[in-house]
Amino acid sequence: MKKLLLTTAALAMMVSPAFAKDFTVKQVSDPAGDKPYYFSPSNLTIQPGDTVTFVNVQDDMHDVMFVEVPKGVNEMIMSPMSEKEGDKFSYTFTVPGTYKFHCHPHEALGMEGTLIVGQASKPGETVKMDHHNMGKKTDTAKTAPVKGIPATGIVNSIDVAGGTLNITHDPIKVLNWPKMKMVFTAEKGVDLSAIKAGDSVTFTLKDVGGDDYTVSSIQKK
Repeated sequence: MKKLLLTTAALAMMVSPAFAKDFTVKQVSDPAGDKPYYFSPSNLTIQPGDTVTFVNVQDDMHDVMFVEVPKGVNEMIMSPMSEKEGDKFSYTFTVPGTYKFHCHPHEALGMEGTLIVGQASKPGETVKMDHHNMGKKTDTAKTAPVKGIPATGIVNSIDVAGGTLNITHDPIKVLNWPKMKMVFTAEKGVDLSAIKAGDSVTFTLKDVGGDDYTVSSIQKK
């Protein structure tokens, strides 16, 4: 019995907050670099009870959305939109497994990462989080895409040859998106030749699945 009590006490000490560690992940903007937006580090392994703080290190628009989490996580993990250097978002992870996250405005540019708490999840042990319905978990593979979502905003920059636009869009209620800066890809056949930086535009988003949206039409206001 004494040996059992000692073992139990030792396990309690291992998960005690006194033994928990703090980790920092930087949200980096480097438009002139090979990778203009990224998390540093983008892959991290911690232990249950540890805390991760995401820090915006430039005056740029970032957030953190956890889009896949282990079963047993019963809440959405996402930060408010950040626009200022020094803005922070912290979360303490208690459920072991694999977590995948991205920055919503810069997801199309590869700003994403993976966090492993304890041990990586096995196939079938994670669920995708539906941030469009804010607070509801769903299997996105079984969710019908939403098409033809109207939006308005201001074009910050445009790459006509590459078919991409950086737009600060107004709130989009159907998606529960606040006003924010995002990079979108235009579908083939969409004429971008008349659009330039600084234009106020109306555009239509098409849900192509997997939390991805393309611009299916766009015109100046």
